[in-house]
Amino acid sequence: MATNKTNMGIGRAVGMAYRAPEGTALPATPGETLAADWVEIGAVSEDGITWATGKDAEPLKNWAKRIVRVISSDESGSVQVPFIDTTEDTLKTIFGVDNVTVTPADSTHGKVVSVTVAPGVSAAPAAYLFLMKDGDDLLMLGTTSGTITELDDLSFAPTDAITWNATIESDAWTFAKDDGQTV
Repeated sequence: MATNKTNMGIGRAVGMAYRAPEGTALPATPGETLAADWVEIGAVSEDGITWATGKDAEPLKNWAKRIVRVISSDESGSVQVPFIDTTEDTLKTIFGVDNVTVTPADSTHGKVVSVTVAPGVSAAPAAYLFLMKDGDDLLMLGTTSGTITELDDLSFAPTDAITWNATIESDAWTFAKDDGQTV
């Protein structure tokens, strides 16, 4: 199959969103086998992820109204991701590994995963990776140090998945595309 010049951000059928300890190296290519540190977070809704690059600049003009310099913003970026799985790994990603309690199943209940949401309860910075596939093209977006800074309101409705809309901010994101055309 030929490579596409115009890509769609389609999540891979299996494994699309991952987290690892902060500082974990991103794969060199989108198709590379991931190191054992990478944990699959859970499914992303059909809305996909949104990357706000943070790439912004302010022109500095002289008295003659000519641009003499461009002043860059802080250039941090964010990814908004709607997780539709409610699993131990999803909750550990959003609220922090140390803030999630797992009670094993016994004769009276199944495995119980719980988190107490309170001021100061948050996840530590982590590495994040999102993998996509469009035909032969493989794409990835990731950071070695991102922080979940926002979680939208949750809706518990009989006709919709519980969706954990998280915002992950980072000073540096890496995007890569592998066209799949080996030689």
